[in-house]
Amino acid sequence: MATCQISWTQGPLGLEIPDQQLQARIQAPKLPELGEPRQLVQRALEQPIGSRPLKEALKSGDKVALLITDTMDRLMGPPHNIGPYLLDELNRAGVPDSHITVVHAAGMHGHAGAAEHLGEEWLRRVRYVEHHPGREEGLRFVGTTKIGTPVWVNKELAEADFALGVGGCSPSLFGFHGGAGIVLPGAAGRDTIRHNHAYVLMDRSIAGWGPGNPQREDVQDAGDLAGFDLKVDFTANTAFAGYHREEWPVAVKYCQQQAMTLVEPGDIYILGIGTSPNLGSLYMHIEAAQQATREGGIVIALISAHQQPDPSGWSEARALQQTLDSTDAWMEDSGDQVRSGEAHQLDLVARFRLMQCSLPRLAQILSRREGEARSTCMAWSHRRAIERRRTFLVSDLDPEQALSYGFARGFGSFAEAFGQARTELGSQARVIVNAPLGGFPLLEQNRVA
Repeated sequence: MATCQISWTQGPLGLEIPDQQLQARIQAPKLPELGEPRQLVQRALEQPIGSRPLKEALKSGDKVALLITDTMDRLMGPPHNIGPYLLDELNRAGVPDSHITVVHAAGMHGHAGAAEHLGEEWLRRVRYVEHHPGREEGLRFVGTTKIGTPVWVNKELAEADFALGVGGCSPSLFGFHGGAGIVLPGAAGRDTIRHNHAYVLMDRSIAGWGPGNPQREDVQDAGDLAGFDLKVDFTANTAFAGYHREEWPVAVKYCQQQAMTLVEPGDIYILGIGTSPNLGSLYMHIEAAQQATREGGIVIALISAHQQPDPSGWSEARALQQTLDSTDAWMEDSGDQVRSGEAHQLDLVARFRLMQCSLPRLAQILSRREGEARSTCMAWSHRRAIERRRTFLVSDLDPEQALSYGFARGFGSFAEAFGQARTELGSQARVIVNAPLGGFPLLEQNRVA
């Protein structure tokens, strides 16, 4: 008998799977340390992929835009000091500090604590700006992509002679982070982000789909239109650098090979998230579970959701407006000034209310650009994944609440849910276990050759 434990509200919850049914276990790999973050960046820049080294690519006196994502900003200052290292490298290539602008490129995420995360001492050497997708005076139109996305980007990026960025490559709801994602959505205008994110409506789930993913190809087109020259991407236990169209696929492939688990779709997929207080922890993982479960199979999601907000008193109109209001609130966050208050919690309630909408209505919402795409895309994508595979929810929620979000059944215990799945699919049904949640499945359809 295969066993594992996940955290739960009343103590550890044990899961037992008959050995003959276990097809695969998804676990976070233990990777060797290949160097400190600054060493990884240095090595990556010494051998850039598809681009010339900085000293050859730059001209003396160039205006440079240095873009940093909110996911990697903590690596820029002490103790890793990648920021001052990059400034010194630019100086050696003939670019003075006065010609460098650092852009915190956080898309629609806001900038709370950004300067502190980055490290304020080295930022004093350069001009520092926090990108705001909604301030049109700070944007420049640079053209339209091959599939028709109008591209507005931060003017510091658009007007730079050379642009480089530092971010990370890992699976995301829209495919894989990294590459030109630091441009779109990172440094793009609100209308550009909304247009691009609507491609989540594709019939094929795009979570974990890298090169070839039309939504991500659109992102790469936006990077070229913006004049994005060189990207550094951390992934797994290393980093890559180079021209985003050539560097990013290499980073994706490495991430897949080193940090993901290749699986064939199973009959039952056990998603053991554990004591998460609400269903927000489904993010991206429910899409991966759906892809890793054969048509006609069953997903069992274990999320205690012991503090799940109740959206029953919210109208659809209120929920849509709240996604806009919350985004506006946290886009005003900067440094120690946090104006968003309860915006994140209210946005969660709004998203859960939207998850109770039907898929046709959610498709209307996205296609008509109602609400804020950052939240409405999640509601659509999660609901679709839940409905595409019979999905059982094991939680502290009332079973009727589970049904309101599209789950096929709600259960109070794993044994009961697993027993029902075996009754429906047979005692020899093949089981994939991702519990406790620690890894990400790789499907053959998403694998980079």
